[in-house]
Amino acid sequence: MNKVVTILSIFGSFIIYALTVDLFEQLFMFVLFGFIPGRAEPLTANQMLFIYGFATIVVTTYSLYVPIKRFLVYVDNRLSLKHSRTA
Repeated sequence: MNKVVTILSIFGSFIIYALTVDLFEQLFMFVLFGFIPGRAEPLTANQMLFIYGFATIVVTTYSLYVPIKRFLVYVDNRLSLKHSRTA
């Protein structure tokens, strides 16, 4: 019970802090328009495309890590089996 209260308190404190410094608005403006707090001009379309592409690659790789690893092990086993037959 104490752990739940502690987690809820920390989460509530974060929400209050985020609302105080407009964190959600700044995040929304960055994702949609490329505005970075403290900069006068937004990011260019190419820079935002690079950021979105990099984030997509990271999330996809993380979510498909196990299937990719299984596939690479399978390919490695097939190649080592093929090399052992020819040698």
